Amino acid sequence: MTFEESMNEVLESPRYDFLTGRRRDIREVIAEMIDSILDSLFGNLGWDIPDPVSENTAVIATVFSVVALIIISVAAFVLIRAFLRMRIPKRHTLSDIFEELRTHTVAELLELSRSAPNRRTAVRYKYIAAILHLNENNIIVIEPSATNAIILKQIKNSAPQLSNHFSQIADAFHLTWFGHKNFSDENFEKFNDAVGAVVKHA
Repeated sequence: MTFEESMNEVLESPRYDFLTGRRRDIREVIAEMIDSILDSLFGNLGWDIPDPVSENTAVIATVFSVVALIIISVAAFVLIRAFLRMRIPKRHTLSDIFEELRTHTVAELLELSRSAPNRRTAVRYKYIAAILHLNENNIIVIEPSATNAIILKQIKNSAPQLSNHFSQIADAFHLTWFGHKNFSDENFEKFNDAVGAVVKHA
């Protein structure tokens, strides 16, 4: 076999498709797509733009693709993180409602919930009333740094029969107050039943 025949045999290997022109470089394909989009865009505006040098176009296309991929990845990360924060806001502490726990009675909080201007505010007052009632009956000990997870753990230790009821109350509060979710009449009725069970049996 001659040297020329050996070279031809090597070049017939698929790994040399780009070198021999049997397969087009993806950068050239992207470059042509960008050229076509630019020609269409500026052509409709009546602008005449010069054809870029093919090598420069391929480089620009590669950089454009990488930058676009980075932007899409970052945007997706931000959106997913925001969605998860909306769905799981359960690390909230009692610090922002602690003053109301100290300055109101359970009866006052329940009355405020009945006269609340909207369902979201009513849920907030009943949530606070339930926590205050549990505290007054020595089922839990509340502190500004306490979270619902801490409160639920205390309930499971001292009054486990109320744990499911309080979990429903806490979930409803977070969905409406932090997640700004609308509560159906059926779910609001279940929430009220859970509050009644906690306040009645505490």
